[in-house]
Amino acid sequence: MIPHHRSTVLVYVAAAIAGVALGLPLLSAAAAFLITLGLASDWMARRSHAAVQVTHRMSRTAVGIDEDVEVWLTVENRQSWPLPTVHFEDVVPEGLEVRRPAPRGVQSVFRGTIVWDAFHIGARESVRHSLRVTARRRGRWLIGPARVWSRDPLGWALFERLSDAPSVLTVYPRLYRVPAAILAPTRPEGDRRGPPWHPPDPARVVGIRAYQPGDPPRLIHPYATAHTGTLQVKRLEPAGEEPMELLVLGATTSQPWEAHHPELLESLVSAAASVADQYLKTGKPLGFSLVGTVYGWPQGVSLPPARGARQWARVMTALAWAQPGGSRTSALYHRLEALAQRLKPGAHLVYTACFPRPEVAPYLQRFTRRGVRVTYIPVGPHAGRPGTEGVRVVPWTPGGPPP
Repeated sequence: MIPHHRSTVLVYVAAAIAGVALGLPLLSAAAAFLITLGLASDWMARRSHAAVQVTHRMSRTAVGIDEDVEVWLTVENRQSWPLPTVHFEDVVPEGLEVRRPAPRGVQSVFRGTIVWDAFHIGARESVRHSLRVTARRRGRWLIGPARVWSRDPLGWALFERLSDAPSVLTVYPRLYRVPAAILAPTRPEGDRRGPPWHPPDPARVVGIRAYQPGDPPRLIHPYATAHTGTLQVKRLEPAGEEPMELLVLGATTSQPWEAHHPELLESLVSAAASVADQYLKTGKPLGFSLVGTVYGWPQGVSLPPARGARQWARVMTALAWAQPGGSRTSALYHRLEALAQRLKPGAHLVYTACFPRPEVAPYLQRFTRRGVRVTYIPVGPHAGRPGTEGVRVVPWTPGGPPP
């Protein structure tokens, strides 16, 4: 509670002192009466506002773009006397559009909208104000804190309260249809042997590759090694599903001091979100890494492979909270080393960025030699090619029809 006293009390105190000094008892008595009345009114207002409870609630805490959310502001009076006139003021950020404003007024301000109203609260009752907003932009948006204020019965003091904390609304990125070439399986069903209900045979050799440190000696192919003169290992058909990792570079410029491109960042985030959404809906596990600035994680986010609605929400929240940021080489190396530990032969890495990074090329070459399928999604006019052989490039700009 924040009281704001007016200068009226000081005027009455000065009048009482002047009455005593000038020998005017009626003036002193009138001033003393008004001071007593004002102090009583101030005490009652303090007691009233000390018991007022202000709460902020939303119908949902995470929505997609163009979806509606109901916001409720509840003011509860726990005293045994009413509050004649209570004013409230709420702030809606710029990424949300007010669909049903307060009855009294709504005003657009810098980077947001202010809605306000006035109402009466009886003794031991509560008043709830409802506001409907529509999400228009991806991001993490704060609604509030709500401000509630009123004056004492004589209007000498102003008391206000703020809601405990602003409400946080997460708006997920916009989703688009993903080109079939991005998520196409490595091995079509027609290449499998035996009845379709038989699982792939992990003992069947599907190819050979160069030896990598850490490969089991039992996988060394003796005839291919003798023929090439270098160690060659067998590539076995993996059992079960093909795991997938999604790597996103969140920077839209090659240098941190260059200007940020918001439209390019939205296209990048939507591309990654669309791929993750379509893949997780198949029921398969997905690992996720984002190198860039995310609210609460300045070095980015890394999620181990998982499946289901919980993983979908975690990936979409990380992409929704992605913010403009520069190039972080140390964080990129850390994410690539983590991927090198997780990616196994037969896995699929989808890598998307707004410009090629030379630090990534050696790791992509290492992954392809290991038997990992790598797909690169260039976003923007300067995305280029990864500069590594064996990497499939699928250009795609979210928003238009897939190629």
